[in-house]
Order: sequence, then structure tokens, then C-alpha cells
Amino acid sequence: MKIKNIAIAALGAALIGGTMYGCRKVDLQDGYFGENIRYKDKIITLETGRDVLKGDLIIDRSNTPIAVELVDIRRWDGKPAPEMLKEVDAIEWKEEKTGQEKSIEELLAKQHVVKRPVFEINRADGRLIFRKESYGMDSATYFIDVKVSNSAGSRIIKNAVEVKVAVGAEYEYENDYAWIVCADTDWDNCSPYFDSVNIRIESFKYTAGGSKMVWRFKDQNGNVINPKVFPEGSKQKGKRLEDYVFAYRKYDDRLEYDCAYPFNTAYREYEWWVPGSTFGKNDRYDLFAALKFRIFRQGTWDITWKVELLNQ
Repeated sequence: MKIKNIAIAALGAALIGGTMYGCRKVDLQDGYFGENIRYKDKIITLETGRDVLKGDLIIDRSNTPIAVELVDIRRWDGKPAPEMLKEVDAIEWKEEKTGQEKSIEELLAKQHVVKRPVFEINRADGRLIFRKESYGMDSATYFIDVKVSNSAGSRIIKNAVEVKVAVGAEYEYENDYAWIVCADTDWDNCSPYFDSVNIRIESFKYTAGGSKMVWRFKDQNGNVINPKVFPEGSKQKGKRLEDYVFAYRKYDDRLEYDCAYPFNTAYREYEWWVPGSTFGKNDRYDLFAALKFRIFRQGTWDITWKVELLNQ
């Protein structure tokens, strides 16, 4: 009798255990949805004119895949923010950019234009997407609500992150140095005119769309120097602007360079050498000038350098 009771008890325990195990399997299949899903950084800054993808979402051991949706975005004062949802002509890549493209046309053939909001949320991981076509926007602070979902549930997170939009620079430059120096052919018989010249950027401006830089050079009297009298950029390896563009052309009043943007993500230095006759010296001397610059906004940029002779 006792043996029979033990057998019945064992059978009951097995049934109960099987039922509990079965429930546990269902729970695992349904997944887990964390209670503490949040962004790692509560404040995220985005710069206009940059393609930005940032903002880590901590999913608190929730099962993947997750889906993240933008529920609402509003300005700091609670007003709507239509400027952040405005659709723009955004550039996306059909093929991978390799850096080995031989022309601007080859590079552009790998791109296509699509209509996308200037700001959106990456559905797969919750990261914030902000597009470079945001030029023209003002600085402002926004708050966003997001909905996070997986197989086990979903939740709307109010004020999930504070987004600060800052106006990014369209370009940056630094007039590095400019000297009049002896030409390479006659170093032993002439004295350099160090600190006898200044070159400054007279204008640096965006003029139109496209993928081009236009450079002009003026002498101390404001006359445009014919670039056809220039040597081929710098005399020093690694500082020739033409080595970092797809193509360049010389005209009587300007140099044109076909390039991809952003140009010069590193603050690289470039040089130009001009024969002495272009600024009233004989050709025993060169004008040697250097500039550091970066351009972020795609388009046609018109840049003018002006020479100023000192101690005249």
C-alpha cells in the first residue's frame, strides 16, 4: 500500500513538474521584455550639416529582435517640431564607396536620392538618425518619446532622450603660413624674404550645388593672378591639393577641383607656390603659402586668397 501511494505521489509530482516545465518553455518562447529599457545618454547633441547616427539604447536583457518607433518629438517648450520631421532629398548609397573611384561621376553613380525625414529613429536598434541636409536649421532643444517592442511586449518611453541640435560649421580654415623664399635653383645666392608676405582668405563662400571647389588668387593690388603661371601645386609630397581630388582644371582666372564632400575630414595642410614675377619679384624667389581647411557642406565653394606684401 505504501509502495502504491509512493508511486501515485511520484506520478503526481512528475505531472506537476511536467506542467511547470511546459509553462517555462512557453515563457522562454514568448521572450522577456525588460523593465529598465533606456538610452545610455539622456542628452544627445546633433550637429546640422552632418550625417549622424548615435545614441545607444540599453535594452535590459530584453529578447531581440526589438523594434523602436518615434512616437512624438517636441520642442523644449512643448510646441510641435515639424522642422525635425521635414522630408529632404537625402543621399543614400546603392553601392559601397571604396575610395578607389576615379571620377566624381563614378562616385555619384553609386548614390541615389530618396525622400527621408531629416530626423528619424533606426527601427532596429533605436539609434538617432540626423541627416546632413539639415543645413538651415536653428539651434534648439527637443524631447522625444519612443515605443520599444519585442515578442514579449511593448512600452512607450516618455522623454526617452533630450536632443540638442547645434548649428555645425559649413567650413573651417586656418591661414597657416606664407613666405617669400628662394627658388629651388638658387638657394646659395639669394637671401629669403621670410615674414615679408601675408596671405589671407578674402572670401570663402558656398555658391551653388555640385561637387566642386573654385580657387582664385589676387595680388597685393587686388588683381587676379593667372593660375596658369603656378607650379603644379606644392613642391612637397603630400601637400598637393590636386592629389586629393578627382580632377582639376586651370583657367586664366581660377583653379577648379572636382571633389567629394565632406572634404578633408582631417585638418590637412595644403600648399601653393607662385613664381616671384607674379608679385613683383624676380624669379629667384617663390611665394610659398599654406592653408589648413575642411569643407563639410556639399556644393560649389568659391575661395579667394589675397597676397599682401609687407615692409614695402
